[in-house]
Amino acid sequence: WGIPEGSSKREKIKHEVHLRSAQKLRDLCFKNGGIYIKLGQHLGQLEYLVPQEYVQTMRESMLNKCPVSSYEQICDVFKKEFGETPDKVFAEFDPVPIASASLAQVHVARTHDGQKVAVKVQHPHMTETAAADQATVELIVNTLHNFFPSFDY
Repeated sequence: WGIPEGSSKREKIKHEVHLRSAQKLRDLCFKNGGIYIKLGQHLGQLEYLVPQEYVQTMRESMLNKCPVSSYEQICDVFKKEFGETPDKVFAEFDPVPIASASLAQVHVARTHDGQKVAVKVQHPHMTETAAADQATVELIVNTLHNFFPSFDY
């Protein structure tokens, strides 16, 4: 490549390329959501396998900044599952989630008998895309295994 192996210039360029690629991958994971965010979270734990730029980028963004479904979307999930909106199923239901993860989010609610509960609601797009997402992940994992035989997932 014309830049000596191990030189500081080569290391700087390699770092910049890895960082830019990690940021693009992060954005792609967020754009596709669900299982792709979960994969990004997993990459953030693979410091023994992937470059540090990927690990750091995924850890900084994937663990704390998951997308939140709107209250209207949550109501649609409830209608499909229970035939009612959350305010009918529960005596109280906080429309603002206390946490959101790659596949679901958590709301605080109170049952009709007064018990305070945490309600985990799957993001609405999950059921629609789950089969295709799983097939894509299997393809990626199998491809990685072909290139890196020691990669066994």
